[in-house]
Amino acid sequence: MAGLILFLFIAVIFIGIFCFCSKIKADNDKAVNKGKDIDNQIAEIKKEIMIVNGSSIPGKKIIKVLGLARGISDSQATTKEEFSLIEKEALYNMFKEARVLGANAITDAKLTTGTYEQQGSRWQ
Repeated sequence: MAGLILFLFIAVIFIGIFCFCSKIKADNDKAVNKGKDIDNQIAEIKKEIMIVNGSSIPGKKIIKVLGLARGISDSQATTKEEFSLIEKEALYNMFKEARVLGANAITDAKLTTGTYEQQGSRWQ
């Protein structure tokens, strides 16, 4: 009887681990697919709006500064794939704000993020 209880206990643990791993894989797949969609949207916007991380654009003259375009993502990441998705969402949101301002370029683009070094089984 004790052997059967131990077997059932171990089986429940393995099923739980399998379900947890399956959920993580599904979440990662969802993040990767959504990231690909955002990549396509960013590629389309880049046809209209140039982005540089410096204060000038080689061969171009900045005529007017229209304002600040921020790209913020309110999401949280628990995996590397989700973290990548959040960065893409923030970039896409910055492009959308620049479009609303009527900009044809973004200068001084900066990316500020949390740390994504893996510590144990958690992303910080």
